[in-house]
Amino acid sequence: MTGGAFSVAICLTLFLIIEYVGHVDDDVFSIRFVIAAMGSIIVFSSHRLLNSLQDRNALSLLPKLTWRWFVVFMVVLLSAYVEKTSEQLSRKVMLLWLVITPFSLMAMALLIRVVASAYYASPLRRRKAILIWSNSACADLVSSLRDSPLAAVDVIGFFDNRNVSRPPSNIDRLGDLGDAVNWLLDSETGKIKVDVVFIGMNTKEPEELSEILEILYDSTATTYFVPESLIFGMPGIQLRELAGRPVLASVETPFIGLAALPKRIIDFIGAFIALILLSPVMLTVAIGVKMSSPGPIFFKQVRYGIAGKAINVFKFRSMKMAAKDTPVVQATVGDIRVTKFGSFIRKTSLDELPQLFNVLNGDMSLVGPRPHAVAHNELYRKLVNGYMFRHKIKPGITGWAQVNGLRGETDTLEKMQARVDYDLYYLQHWSIWLDFVILWRTVKVLFGDKNAY
Repeated sequence: MTGGAFSVAICLTLFLIIEYVGHVDDDVFSIRFVIAAMGSIIVFSSHRLLNSLQDRNALSLLPKLTWRWFVVFMVVLLSAYVEKTSEQLSRKVMLLWLVITPFSLMAMALLIRVVASAYYASPLRRRKAILIWSNSACADLVSSLRDSPLAAVDVIGFFDNRNVSRPPSNIDRLGDLGDAVNWLLDSETGKIKVDVVFIGMNTKEPEELSEILEILYDSTATTYFVPESLIFGMPGIQLRELAGRPVLASVETPFIGLAALPKRIIDFIGAFIALILLSPVMLTVAIGVKMSSPGPIFFKQVRYGIAGKAINVFKFRSMKMAAKDTPVVQATVGDIRVTKFGSFIRKTSLDELPQLFNVLNGDMSLVGPRPHAVAHNELYRKLVNGYMFRHKIKPGITGWAQVNGLRGETDTLEKMQARVDYDLYYLQHWSIWLDFVILWRTVKVLFGDKNAY
C-alpha cells in the first residue's frame, strides 16, 4: 500500500506541473501517467522501505526515496524513447518533475508517519513485550523501540536471575526466570499474557530457559532471540530487523507496525465492495436456507482468531438444527446433517459469505489461515508441530492451504500437518501480490473443488 501512496504523490506532482506549464501533448503524457503509476507501485512496495519509514530521523528517508524515484523516472523516459515520442515530451515539465518529486515523496512519507503514529497511539493497537535473560543488545533494542513508536511494541519488564540489570534502569524487573514460567501464562485462560518475548542470547543459557521455550512453543507470542554477537543462520530462525536492530525471530508475523495497514485497508475495501456486489446473492441464499429446514439463517460458532483470542465466525446455516451442547464434529462426505440446499452452498462456498462481515469488523481477513473450531484447535495444537503459529495473523475466508487442495475435512493427522505447513508458508512469504493470487485461485477452486461437501 505504500507503493500506492507514493504512486499518487508522483502522479499528482506531474498533474500539477502540467497544469502550471500548460501546452503539452495530452495523449503522450496520459501514457506517462499510467507507466509512472505502475512503476511506482512496483518500486515503492517493499518491506525495507516500510521499515525505513519508522526511522527516528525522518530526513534519512530522502535519499532512499530519491533513488527509487530516479528508477521510475528513467523507466518513463525509456518508454517514451521506445515509442519514439520522447521529442514530444515537454523538457520543462520533465525537468520540474524530476526535481520536485523527491520533495513530494518526502511529504507523503511524513503524512504516512503522522497517520500511522495516530493509529498506533491507542494501547489496543500496540503489542506488549517482556525481556528474558537480557544482554547488552537487549538494552540497545529497548532504547531503539522507545525511539521508534511506529514499531508499536511496549516493553513492560524483564526476567533475569542476575541482580544487576542489563536493560535501562527504568524497565521493571518482574522476577527471576523461575518466576517467568508462572507469570507467562494466565491462570484462568491458560493463554500467554504478552504478544512478544525477547530472549537474550549469551554464551551460557540458564537451565530454566528450556521450560520457558516449551511454554512459548505452544503459544501465539512472537519470540525474538537477541544475540550478543552476530550468530545468525540458526535453523528455523528468521533474521529480521526491528526498530533498526538485528534480531532472530521464530516465525514472525509480517504485519508489524506500518506493514499491518496495507492488509487492513485492502480487507476493509474488499469486504465492503464484495458485500455490495454480492448482496443479491446473499439475499437469495438466505431465502434458500430459510426454506430448506427450520432454524435460523445464520450459524455462529466460536473460533480462535489472532493471538488465539475467541471470535464469533458467521456462516449461512447448511445443516439441520442440533440440540444444544452437542459435541462439534467435522462434516464428512454424505453427512446426514447437511441439507440438500446446504450441500450446494457448501460446495460453492456460498455459506462462507457472511464472514465478509467478520472481515469488515476486523476479526478476520480476506486471506489467511482458515479458523478451526475451538475443540479442533485444542486437539491439534498438541499433535501438530507449530500449530499455534498460524494464529499470529488473522484467520481468512480463504487461504494458501485451501487453494492448494487442502479444503474440507482433515480426517488424518497428515492432512492437518500439511495444512499447517501451507499456513506457515503464507505467514513467512506474505505479500500483497500473494493475496491477489490466492483470491484469484479461490474463484477457480470454488467451481471445481471436490473436497467441499
